[in-house]
Amino acid sequence: MRGFDPKWRDVPHFIIGITREIWEDREIGSLRHRYAPGLIVRSPASVVVDNSNVIAATMATLAEFPDRELPGEDVIWCDDPARTTDATEAFLSSHRLNCWATHTRPGLYGAPTGKRVAYRIIADCAIRDDAVYDEWLVRDQAAIVKQMGVDVIDWTRDLIAREGGPETCVKPMTPENDVAGPYDGRGNDNEWGARAAEILSRIMA
Repeated sequence: MRGFDPKWRDVPHFIIGITREIWEDREIGSLRHRYAPGLIVRSPASVVVDNSNVIAATMATLAEFPDRELPGEDVIWCDDPARTTDATEAFLSSHRLNCWATHTRPGLYGAPTGKRVAYRIIADCAIRDDAVYDEWLVRDQAAIVKQMGVDVIDWTRDLIAREGGPETCVKPMTPENDVAGPYDGRGNDNEWGARAAEILSRIMA
């Protein structure tokens, strides 16, 4: 993996390794290296721009769920020749994770409930130069809220109110507020990516 720390054997080792480094090992200082400047993280809930804001969101999650663990289930990946340079190879990855955590402090999910939650996340990353430089993330927010014993609609209304109302609250990601990121690809003809796209298309049909 040209351009990456030699300790990483391959893309799954890198993705699972930096996830463990950040969340389980609490190596907070590594965030400025693992998240590249200009990083954009898109999720259904928001679009977060620049690594400083992504780091702030990571710190807020760790504060609310201090024992958060993110054991990975699988990583699929492919080369990204269009963004490979003489200095670094580039790759695309999709990481399926479990998440286990205890809601012990106030934050995004409101006053601490003491509830233990378990849910899944999928993180799709574009990586090069030993860092994530663009990311797309889906987490099961409804599962989190329901396990806390809270109605999802009530929680959503409360969150909007806590963020100042409909005009000032954090807006969900839409095509209108999406931000052009460092990765501008539109996919490729990778066999496994095509198979995943076919499955998703059948599910959504």
